[in-house]
Amino acid sequence: MNANIVYLEQNIPENTTTQQHNLFMLDYPVYQVEANGTLTPVLNSWGKVLSIMVDKKERFKIFFTSGRTFVLGSKKIMAYDTDLDGMDPVSRLRSHGYVFAPEQRAVATQSANKHSRSVFPNIRVLQEIPREYVVIDCEFGVLFQTQRTGDHITMDRAVINGEKAGIFQLAALGYRGSQPLDIYFNRYFDDPAFSPERKLRGLKETGSTLAAYEQESRPVTVLKDFIHQVLRRQLPLVFWDQGNDLRLLQHTLAVNLPYLAVEERLALTAPLCVFDGSLYTNQVINRSNHQKDTHHFLPLNGIAGLLNIFNPKQHNAVWDAQTTQCVINELAKIKQTKPLVIQEPRPVVTPILQLPKVTSATPIVPVKSIEPIEPTEPQLPAVATLQRLRAAGRTYREIANQFGLSTSTVWRAVKRREGVSY
Repeated sequence: MNANIVYLEQNIPENTTTQQHNLFMLDYPVYQVEANGTLTPVLNSWGKVLSIMVDKKERFKIFFTSGRTFVLGSKKIMAYDTDLDGMDPVSRLRSHGYVFAPEQRAVATQSANKHSRSVFPNIRVLQEIPREYVVIDCEFGVLFQTQRTGDHITMDRAVINGEKAGIFQLAALGYRGSQPLDIYFNRYFDDPAFSPERKLRGLKETGSTLAAYEQESRPVTVLKDFIHQVLRRQLPLVFWDQGNDLRLLQHTLAVNLPYLAVEERLALTAPLCVFDGSLYTNQVINRSNHQKDTHHFLPLNGIAGLLNIFNPKQHNAVWDAQTTQCVINELAKIKQTKPLVIQEPRPVVTPILQLPKVTSATPIVPVKSIEPIEPTEPQLPAVATLQRLRAAGRTYREIANQFGLSTSTVWRAVKRREGVSY
């Protein structure tokens, strides 16, 4: 197929009564199609659609800026379009009977315009850990819309510039293998849409005064320093899960793009290499797994715990960046180790006791079993003998001891001979 696929619509699942299904369009996030034809963004952590391809098995593979991939069989496709017609995205959606949700319409139009490809337009996802790199980690804050009525303040969660959250803390640590480089970046953003609790946390963790914090944490100031100290080194960026971090980093840079200098904008257009620790974990797990395309998306500190790595300050960007560094290096060691291939289990067989062999030439005569000898009572001597011994002056006890008899037995025998009744 010479043309590029820019639009793909998924079939409605047969095992459900809902009429909702997903729509994929190049340079846009995943949209869920509501029953009335309204498009609502879903799966924000997946990022935007990077490309749509068809493999040799006629499966449609959808690649995202987060590095993730979604695969659909041809039977699960309702419709798709290519770029041969030259139609713009909004017109294409309208031709299929769809419209953006009200809060997304302005954002989608802006995304299709000048900012869509202005930041990191050429991203290459690496499969192996680079030699030198910068580990990036972000902490986020929920965005609120604040309304004041007299002394009463109401804060409601809001979608601002198409996002429900913004970067609160941005950390970057440089490494060459296990050795640190001279890149250390740990800054906070003071967004007026953050809650007061988020700002208090930033003040506590930086130890700055309110005036200094508000000055140093201005988004434009932080982004300019980030470009000069980190991005201009043009090293690969390593994330644990680039889905949210890279997407919101791109978004924040794009929103503030008008306030950046020309050379700073040029730094954002340079080719960027990205390595994803979560995707690398899948490689290590799936090398001995029959499901090669399975994605696990395991949490950083959960994998760290399995590898006996302890992070004392979880959900702090600079600490999580260092944890990412330790985890991916341990995973690399595991991947380089030859796996243990288990053998088929078999039942345990008890060995038979073997008798020793006879080496003598003398024939062995079987020994008859010896019957046990039962004890017999002593034989009584002639009564005349007992009487004669008695007449000779021997006592009954002496006569009994001589013949092994009891004294009473000798006495009865002698007396019976004498005619004594007893």
